[in-house]
Amino acid sequence: MSEIWKNSDYDPFRLKDIREEEIKKIEKKLKLNLPEVYKKLIIQQNGGLIHFNAFPTDQETSWADDHIEVDHIRGLGKDLGILESEYLIKEWGLPQRLLLIQGDGHNWVALDYRQTNQNPPVHYFDFELNNDFKISDSFGEFLSKLYIHEYAEVQDDENADFDQIYSINSDDPDAIQKEEVEKILANKNPMEIHRISLFPIQSVEYLKWLLNNIKHNAIGTEDDMAFELADVLMSVVSSYSHQIKSNNLKTMVQEAAQELGKSRNEDTEIILDQLKDFL
Repeated sequence: MSEIWKNSDYDPFRLKDIREEEIKKIEKKLKLNLPEVYKKLIIQQNGGLIHFNAFPTDQETSWADDHIEVDHIRGLGKDLGILESEYLIKEWGLPQRLLLIQGDGHNWVALDYRQTNQNPPVHYFDFELNNDFKISDSFGEFLSKLYIHEYAEVQDDENADFDQIYSINSDDPDAIQKEEVEKILANKNPMEIHRISLFPIQSVEYLKWLLNNIKHNAIGTEDDMAFELADVLMSVVSSYSHQIKSNNLKTMVQEAAQELGKSRNEDTEIILDQLKDFL
C-alpha cells in the first residue's frame, strides 16, 4: 500500500500528517465511518499524487472510452482534502453525502454515503456527459484496480509549440521581466495587474513560474484585485491550455482559481466559471 504514493517535489495534495485519534474525532463529527483501507493509507501519508494515473470503466466518459484519470487521492483535511467536499458539492451542484477523493471540477470520484454510513461504494461523476455511476463496491477494490495507462507521446520537445502562440517578444520595449511582474504583484494595485500580460512566456518554466506567482498572490485577494488577477489568469489559460494540460500544470491553475473564488465577487466568479472550459 505504501508504494501507491508518488514522491514528488511539488505535491499540492499532500496534507500535514494525521494520527488515528484525529481521524476518530473527524469521523464522529461527520457521523460516518471512513473505509479502513483509506484510514491506513492516510496515516502513511495524508493524501497526495500517486504512481497510477487511470481506473478502468465499462462506460464511456469525457476522458476516454474505457477509463478515467486518477492521479491523486485527497487526504483528510480542508484545503484540497476530503473535508472540502461540502464546499465543492455546493459549487458544482453535486448530491449531498459524498466525500470527494479525486477530481478537477468537470469530473469527480467520491466515496458515496447516500445509502450508508460505512463501507461506501465509489462513484464517478462526469459533468460533460452528465454521468453518475458506481465504479467499485469499496475503496479497497478501487485501489486494487488503479493502473498506469500509457498515452501516446504528442510532443517530444515540451517547448516546441510555444512559438506558435502569440506572446509579446522579449525584445519588445513594452515587454516586462520577472522582476517587474513580482513588483506589480507586490504592490497589489488593481489598475496595474493587467500589465502582467506583457510578460513574455517562452517556455514551460516561464509558464510554471507565472502561474505559481498568480496562485501565491491570489490568497486572500478581494474585490477588484481578485477580478483583475482572475482576468490575467483567464488570458494565460486560454492561450496556453494545451501546454498547461500536457505539462501537469492544471492543478496549479485550479488552486489559484479556488483562492480567487473565495472573494465571492460576482464578476470574478463569471471569469472563473469560463476558465473551467479550458481545463
